[in-house]
Amino acid sequence: MQVNRQILLAACAASALAFGSVSAFADDASNGGYYVSADGGVSILPNLDLKTSAGTSHEHFDAGYAYGGAVGYDTGNGMRLELDTTHQMSNLTRVDGTSTGGNGHLQSTSLMVNGQVDLLHNASVTPYVGAGLGAQNIGANVAGLHDTDWKPAYQAEAGLRTNISQKVSLFGEYRFSQSEAADLSDGGVNAHQHFADHALLAGLTYHLGQ
Repeated sequence: MQVNRQILLAACAASALAFGSVSAFADDASNGGYYVSADGGVSILPNLDLKTSAGTSHEHFDAGYAYGGAVGYDTGNGMRLELDTTHQMSNLTRVDGTSTGGNGHLQSTSLMVNGQVDLLHNASVTPYVGAGLGAQNIGANVAGLHDTDWKPAYQAEAGLRTNISQKVSLFGEYRFSQSEAADLSDGGVNAHQHFADHALLAGLTYHLGQ
């Protein structure tokens, strides 16, 4: 009985210590202030369209890569505002069902003003959602076209975040982005390149404080 009581007391003490540690990390993050983030992951382009005077071509892409970062401010009440940038690239594999032989790609670089809101505040694992507006620079090497174009764009995201120290958070998220069709021109050929992207990202945030 004495041994069981000692084990119970030890378990309670360990649980309290663990809860206190998680709470301390959560409280530190909830204090707010400036932060910087970096992330990377997989870019999955849906089937896209390339429109020219000859008609509409249907494009298929391999899974590509994406990476980026952000600087922002945490208000301390579960809301954040940040300036976010992401670069992605995917190889073009087929046009209208015909293999490209590995020739061609589509890439983009975005610059967005992004807002995020925590769905649970001060939790050990925090779900959040966000949305942003800005612009994307679409760069294409498709169907003999080599050109880039900046277009208005938006993004929406949902993810999970947890604090791994008093200054560092780990997060993973799904992000969808889409822009207006890019106007491409090369060698007298004009085209409109549709763009949208599904990204799965993981990253780290370093909290600078006030």
